[in-house]
Amino acid sequence: MAHTVPLARRNLFQDRRRAALAVGGVGVSLVLVLVLQGIFAGAMRQVTRYLDRLPADVIVSQDGVTTMHMSSSAVPLDTVDDVARQPGVAWTEAIRFTTGVITGPDGTRQLSYVIGYDTTTDRSGPHRITTGEAPQHGEGVLDQLGADQLGVTVGDRIDVGGIPLRISGLSEGGTSITNTTLFARFDDMAAVQPDAVSYVLAGAEPGTSPTALRDQLAGALPDVTVQTRDQFSNAEARIVSDMSADVMRIMNLVGLGIALVVIGLALFTLTLAKLREYGVVKAIGARPRRLLAIIATQATWTVAASLTLAVALTALAGAVVTRVQPSVEIVLVPGQVARTGVAALVVAAIGAVIPLRRVLAVDPASAFRRSA
Repeated sequence: MAHTVPLARRNLFQDRRRAALAVGGVGVSLVLVLVLQGIFAGAMRQVTRYLDRLPADVIVSQDGVTTMHMSSSAVPLDTVDDVARQPGVAWTEAIRFTTGVITGPDGTRQLSYVIGYDTTTDRSGPHRITTGEAPQHGEGVLDQLGADQLGVTVGDRIDVGGIPLRISGLSEGGTSITNTTLFARFDDMAAVQPDAVSYVLAGAEPGTSPTALRDQLAGALPDVTVQTRDQFSNAEARIVSDMSADVMRIMNLVGLGIALVVIGLALFTLTLAKLREYGVVKAIGARPRRLLAIIATQATWTVAASLTLAVALTALAGAVVTRVQPSVEIVLVPGQVARTGVAALVVAAIGAVIPLRRVLAVDPASAFRRSA
């Protein structure tokens, strides 16, 4: 009979107010962890968004350069033709890239990636122009959030490192916590690299995998660095992650420590509050192993309900934060949520089992005595 009655769940939710407080307290503490992880994951997604949207299968850069962030790449102009002649290459396109400061009419400044692209193919330009049109000579397409921060719109003039540009359009998805993105014509950025390009993009012919094309180009062009788009994107995320890893690790550890303390105390208190119920279970013949299983199952129920609540609250917080501050994204990563849940479950089990000695010492007869 004892094996057919869900004692742990019934024992937990018998006092719904106490159960709600336990689940709510643990859930809110987990929100802190998930939000910190989500902000970091969102920042990483923003950093690689441009690269992830490129149609290129392979990216060629200066020898030893594997990223765009905090990097300067210069590849000879004739490299574009060298890449195009290789077997398995369907198309090639070059971009010019630099990091500069955009100054608005009122003197407001904004750090920006500046990308010169071929407006005739539009392969390496903005993902979507929401307002206006592609740039002509002396014009640029600025990300909408960057434009909002600078207080400018289509038709206004901005200064990009001493070069005046007119905003021809506004795009989306190019602003992060640290910078925005401006797209200009490839030829207009010749002053940055007169005899070179920053990166060469290449698309693979049908039947040729990105890895095979990378190996082909790397063998034919030993004086440059050749990576698949995924490799390049991962390297970009890694360098940004390494730059902020120590700070984020400390913040995550602090948040996780607070959450685990709350979880442990909540389960410890919840177990002690149910000593009379455990006395009843002992009175009907439950062995220590059975009591331990009930306590562990009760901890599992608590963590599962708390984690579900925390995920829902984090998703809600992400929607609110994005609306209030669009440059900040909170992204829930399933793997991180799972790891947080496992850590919470381990601590919850420990917190619930610590008072096991008192549970085992409960006099079964005490369950039937009237409280004074």
